[in-house]
Amino acid sequence: MVTTPKGLSRRTLLAVLGSAAVTAPLLSACGGNDGGTGGSGGSGGSDGLSQWFHQYGEEGVEEAVKAWAAAYTASKITVNWVLGDYAPKLQSRLTAGSGVDLFENNAIDVASARAGQYADLTDIMEPAKSQFSETSLKVVTIDGKIYGIPMISDPQLLFYRPSMLAKAGISEPKTFDDLIAAGIELTGGNQKGLWLGNDGGAGVIKGAAAASGGGLLTDGDKKVNFATADVASALTKLKEANDKQAVLLGSPTDWWDATSFNAGLAAITWQGMWAVPTMVKALGDDVAAMAVPAFGSGKPVVMVSGWNMQVAAKASDVDAAKAAAKAQWIDDTEFQTSFSVDFGFHIPPQTSVASATTQLGSGPAKTCVDAATQYGYAAGPFWTPAMETAFNDAAVKIITSGADATSTLQAAAQTAQQTLDSLNQ
Repeated sequence: MVTTPKGLSRRTLLAVLGSAAVTAPLLSACGGNDGGTGGSGGSGGSDGLSQWFHQYGEEGVEEAVKAWAAAYTASKITVNWVLGDYAPKLQSRLTAGSGVDLFENNAIDVASARAGQYADLTDIMEPAKSQFSETSLKVVTIDGKIYGIPMISDPQLLFYRPSMLAKAGISEPKTFDDLIAAGIELTGGNQKGLWLGNDGGAGVIKGAAAASGGGLLTDGDKKVNFATADVASALTKLKEANDKQAVLLGSPTDWWDATSFNAGLAAITWQGMWAVPTMVKALGDDVAAMAVPAFGSGKPVVMVSGWNMQVAAKASDVDAAKAAAKAQWIDDTEFQTSFSVDFGFHIPPQTSVASATTQLGSGPAKTCVDAATQYGYAAGPFWTPAMETAFNDAAVKIITSGADATSTLQAAAQTAQQTLDSLNQ
């Protein structure tokens, strides 16, 4: 029988940790490790289990995961809190087949799964599958097998200042064309209408445009789908907004930090839900959230990213590692709630846990949850960094250099399709 640290209540955990400030910077992936805290006794090889986490920017997370490990009695768990370049250092250990048993990952990839580096978690996830959102399951599923347990979901969407829109006589935009028109109308003096990142929107809006029209990939992840008329139109509209200086550029921080929005430098911004606490603290009730409005014939969309717990296929004790992952990220819903909202601000991927989380039940946070539930989209593991680079380069050329949208997207899609075809051989 697996023993979970159910006695470690949220109240007890917070008492142990002290008062952790709720901050909401973008999660920073890092590497190098500094050891951790282990539980007593149990299985997991002679030295127990090694569980890897990247360094979160949110105060209190390290103490929380180490406290959970110390309270878990079925296996000894040592938490490695990794500082530096997390992804390459994790990949090095997975390739070597030693030094890591459980690990979090925000980029589960097809090649690593097919190379046998990930343990198949289908057996522990299948009974709980219906509890997780469809979007969160998409990113952990490859070739019909589930390779991760979703830990947190981070919706990215639009936030706006209701007072600024009301002053200009503008309603919440319902289409992307309306959004661009509103951004231009709301620009004046030191205020820009839109803040979509320091690249003018190339990095964030392009994916939403494709998702609105059926997804970045279609036909069972076999066809690249971003060279469409709606995406071309969206990027052309973004160029128009940039040309009319309606888009905030040169911000000291990029879009994931809400400082410039909070300072009133833009009326509408692309942002992650993680920034809701800082926005509400700065602006009170003068902040609202909305899905990215429909592009052309498409539908509204909310882009969703997140982190997932995995088990190394060459773990010192795969069964013990799977049991620990299940205990922490499927069974211990109290810990999952605390992990999501007591330190940063995220959605627990289990729908029943999210609906019971009081901090997500009102205001812009509730709008984020509802919008992510209705319109959430994640590209999934078949969408690779190489494909993202091809699409992003094309978007930059269109928005900043005025390249022809249709032909530029078609050329990029051909490059991305070659990468996708190699995965589907």
